[in-house]
Amino acid sequence: MKAKRILSAALAISMLALSGCGGQSDPSPSQTGSTGGGESLGDNTIKVGALFPLSGASSYYGGVQLDGIEFCVDYINNTLGGISSMDGAKIELVVQDTASDPETGMSAFESLVEQDVCAIIGPYNSTVGAATAPLAIQYGVPYLITNCTSENFMSTPNKYVYRTNVGSSDLQVFWHVIFQYLNEIRPDNPTDKIAVVYDSGDWGTASLTSWHDLAPQLGCEIVIEEAVSESSTDLSTVVNKIKASDVDLVILSAFSAASNLFVRQMSDYGCEAYIASEGGGVGDIEFIANCGDAAEGVFYAAPWLPMYGGGCEEAEALNAQFEETYGYEMTMEPSWGWLAMGTLANALERAGSADREAVADALYTTDIVKDDTNPDTGWITMLSGYDGVHFATEGQEGSVYSGGVRYNNNDYLGETSGMVLLQVQNGEWVVNYPESYNDGERTIIY
Repeated sequence: MKAKRILSAALAISMLALSGCGGQSDPSPSQTGSTGGGESLGDNTIKVGALFPLSGASSYYGGVQLDGIEFCVDYINNTLGGISSMDGAKIELVVQDTASDPETGMSAFESLVEQDVCAIIGPYNSTVGAATAPLAIQYGVPYLITNCTSENFMSTPNKYVYRTNVGSSDLQVFWHVIFQYLNEIRPDNPTDKIAVVYDSGDWGTASLTSWHDLAPQLGCEIVIEEAVSESSTDLSTVVNKIKASDVDLVILSAFSAASNLFVRQMSDYGCEAYIASEGGGVGDIEFIANCGDAAEGVFYAAPWLPMYGGGCEEAEALNAQFEETYGYEMTMEPSWGWLAMGTLANALERAGSADREAVADALYTTDIVKDDTNPDTGWITMLSGYDGVHFATEGQEGSVYSGGVRYNNNDYLGETSGMVLLQVQNGEWVVNYPESYNDGERTIIY
C-alpha cells in the first residue's frame, strides 16, 4: 500500500484562493459575538465563553481553533440534541477576541466573566494563557486551556484551570521515540548535534527549556540556540551560523511568518541540515504553498489527525463534514478545540447544571477513556490520538515545570503523546512514523 499522503500543495493553494475570495475557509471572524451552531437556541441555553486571537499575529490560529469548537457545538446541539441531563439545553458560544495580546486577553476574559458564562475555552497563545489562568482561579470560572503548551502557568493547585492537550514537556516522550528511529535510519551517522530556533514568546522559550532538559537524555548537544519572532525580516545570520556548524537537525518552534522565512532562507543559502518542527507555522495548512520547494524534507512532529488515516469510520466522516463546512481538512487546532469543547460538554452532562462550581467539580473528576464505540463519550476523543482525558489534580513532578509541579494537565495522553512524524516529500506531507500507517513501508528521507 502506498504511503498515506495528506494536505497537498494543491489543497493549500486552493485554500489561499478561497480565503482571498472571502469564502467559508476564512477562519477569522471579524468581530466578537455569540454563536450556537447555526440554529435558534431558544430559552434553554448554556453560555460558554470562547477566548481566542481573532486579530493580531495569531489570528489565523485562533480562527481555525474556533472553527473546531463551533463544529463541536453544532454536533452537541444538533446531533446529540443538547445536554440531556439539562433537558436538552443547547450551548451558546460567547466569543471574545484576545487580539493575540495578554493585556487585551485579560480584559476579554473579564468581559466573559461579566456575561455570566459557565466556563471559558481558550486562548491559543501561551502568553495569554499565563495572563488569564490566574483570573480563572480569582473569579472561580472553569477554564479549559486549549492549545497553550507552555508549562509556566500550570503550577497552582486548583479546581478551575485544566488543559486537555499536551504540554511542551509531554512531547519529550515522542522525541525519545523519534531520535531512536532516526538513529536506526543512520546508525553510522547518529543525530548528536542540534540547533534550536524558537519563538521569543512563552511557547518558544518553554520549548527551549524543554530541549535543555531533553537533549542530554537523547545523547545530543545543543550547539546553537536562536530566538526569532513574527516581526523578523532577515534570518540569514542564524542560517549561516547553522551552515557553518556541524548540526544534524534544527528543531524549529516558531509561528508562520518566522517559520516560512527560516525555511526559505535555509534553502536559499544552501544549508543542508534537516529541519524538524514542533508545530506553529509548519502546521499551517498553507506552509507547503508558502515555502514551495524549500519545504522539501522538512519534518513535523504532529498530533495524530483523522486525515492521516487509522481512525474509525465516524471520525473519517466527521473530518469530511468539517472539510465540506470550512473548506479545509481538520488540522491540529480544530481537533484540539473539539476535544476541549467535548470535555466541557461531558462535565456539563455530569454536573447537570451550568453553575460554575458544579462544572468545576465535574471537570475535577473527569475520566474519559478513548473508546470509539462508547455512545456517551466515544465522540469526544475520536478526532485526537490521545488515550482519553483525565486531569492530574494531584500534580505531576518535572524539572521543566514552574515550581517543579504542574496541576490539571491531561495525563491520558498515551505512550507517544498522540503524535506522528511527517515529512514533506514531492510537495505533500507523508507519514514516516509509526510505519504501521504505511503497512511497514519505510518512507523517511534522512
